[in-house]
Amino acid sequence: MLAACAVPSSGTPDSKLEALTASCQEELDAIHAAGSFPGATASLVLADGRVVRLAVGNTEQGGRPLTPEDRMLVGSVGKTWVAAIIHQLAAKGMVEYDSKAVEWFHEDDWYLRIPNAGEVTLRQLLRHQSGLERYEFKPEFWKELMLDPDRVWHPQELLAFVFDDQPMFPAGEGWAYADTNYILLGMIIERATGRRFYDLAEDWINRPHRFKDTIASDQRRLVGVVQGTVKAGRQLGVGPFTLSDGVFTYNVQFEWCGGGFASTSTDLARWAWLLFSERLLGKDGVAAMLDAVPAPELGPGRAYGLGVILTDTRLGQLRGHDGFMPGYLTTMGYFPESGIAAAIQVNTDA
Repeated sequence: MLAACAVPSSGTPDSKLEALTASCQEELDAIHAAGSFPGATASLVLADGRVVRLAVGNTEQGGRPLTPEDRMLVGSVGKTWVAAIIHQLAAKGMVEYDSKAVEWFHEDDWYLRIPNAGEVTLRQLLRHQSGLERYEFKPEFWKELMLDPDRVWHPQELLAFVFDDQPMFPAGEGWAYADTNYILLGMIIERATGRRFYDLAEDWINRPHRFKDTIASDQRRLVGVVQGTVKAGRQLGVGPFTLSDGVFTYNVQFEWCGGGFASTSTDLARWAWLLFSERLLGKDGVAAMLDAVPAPELGPGRAYGLGVILTDTRLGQLRGHDGFMPGYLTTMGYFPESGIAAAIQVNTDA
């Protein structure tokens, strides 16, 4: 879908936009007709900054029509906010990619219970080369999460699920995706700046760039977030739907810097257009972000940089990220050869 809609059409600017909108809506309609999901939204940002907004289907089976203004949880796409702030801090000399994470935790005895505690660097955390396991898929975590839906989780409590584990591999010598890495990065961001991560994200990114539809997923009631139909997430104990009377059935606040936002496809496409070009981070920042290693778990031809998934496509390199939360799927990306960004959100998870 991203590649299909990112093909530039010929003609004058106005006719180009009209043709592209019609083509992408047709593509989205066809995918919906052939699929088994309630609805989806999609958006594109052209090289000149003009925006296409699309929607198909309903908020849920028998629900109202989905609109481009409807929010969904973005899942791991939220890691791109974390990475962007780290890159900005590095440019200011406030953090160093190849410094050891332990330098930020000298007064925390618990930190030494983290696998590879003394060896892992910020670059390895950003690139999922730390050797840390995924706390977020441990059965004992989901059991506790569902037993107390109102519990507010603190980062150290999340990290405790990997305390004293054997590392999956020596730091820097393998690749394994884990939200655990970005929980540590979030703590480092807050210690480096003395500010809350969400406040930085709002002040440095969302407000100045007018991402008005992007909000922190820091509580059970999130304004404008539509119902999610749970399929894959059922094995985690969630479902069949994410919301009951407009309130999440568990506290999505736990995700924090592993994801941690709700947004729209339009904001996400605009974010990809800003982040993965040189508009936000400049040439050096993007070059640092694109320092990637193979990521076979994500599929053939894919690599992971410092907060970005790189994919080889028929339109050239795609810079982006995918996201999963029970009831929702998100993907966003930027095609540097055409200068077009795109994002899609689906209100189910399989």
